[in-house]
Amino acid sequence: MRYAYVATNLLDLTGKPAFLSERRTQVFFGEPLRVGQKKNGYRLVRQLDGYWGWADERFLVELSPAGFERYAKSLRAQVVSSTAKISGADGRSLPPYFLFYGTRLPLKEIRGNVARVSLPGGLRINLKMRYVRPITLGKPGDVTGRQVVGEARKFLGVPYLWGGISPAGFDCSGFIRAVFGRFGLQLPRDTKDQIRVGRKVIREETKSGDLLFFKRHVAIAIDDRSFIHASLGGSGVRINSLDAGEKHYRSDLAGQFDQVRRIL
Repeated sequence: MRYAYVATNLLDLTGKPAFLSERRTQVFFGEPLRVGQKKNGYRLVRQLDGYWGWADERFLVELSPAGFERYAKSLRAQVVSSTAKISGADGRSLPPYFLFYGTRLPLKEIRGNVARVSLPGGLRINLKMRYVRPITLGKPGDVTGRQVVGEARKFLGVPYLWGGISPAGFDCSGFIRAVFGRFGLQLPRDTKDQIRVGRKVIREETKSGDLLFFKRHVAIAIDDRSFIHASLGGSGVRINSLDAGEKHYRSDLAGQFDQVRRIL
């Protein structure tokens, strides 16, 4: 088994080792990965949660087994703005030039308003502290539905992207994972696994921050009628309703409703 971290700001993981293969998900700059077989310039990789895909090996930096373990434990901060510009120690911009919301970083120190990050191999980058927050492993009781919905609203208008996990484009479950991850709540990547988290509640008791599940789709409840989601049919992150009297009613989703689950 080999190990590596991602050296570009957003890297596709595909279902097959080919350029035109379907995107399964994406990984952020600096993410540690377990690396397997090589084929056609791609590597079969696994994320820390076991999610897998094929990654272009040009954007992977190898880690030693011991270095991988130390590095994975050092990711104590995350980017909380849509994007965050980065620079080198000399203040000049350097690739990949900016990082996306949700990127986790090995924060070394904070000096004034600058967060300093040190990556394996000696690469050092700086970014403004206003773009970064320490990661606090959250408990469901520490977060409110109002906080979750407020965070989700920041991304209204972001386009839909199959396999997308960032403000460059979300799919439905990638959006859910990103928003809850902001509060240290790590949910599974896919809708079929997210539906196993939390507890089921009856629809009439839906509260802000609950997850609404439909056939192969998931959304965040704003209240007992409206919800926010990354929707292919809605062309991105939108607010819709299950109330037929509302302007933004989604009759297609109303007919595919499955269940409500409470995470918080």
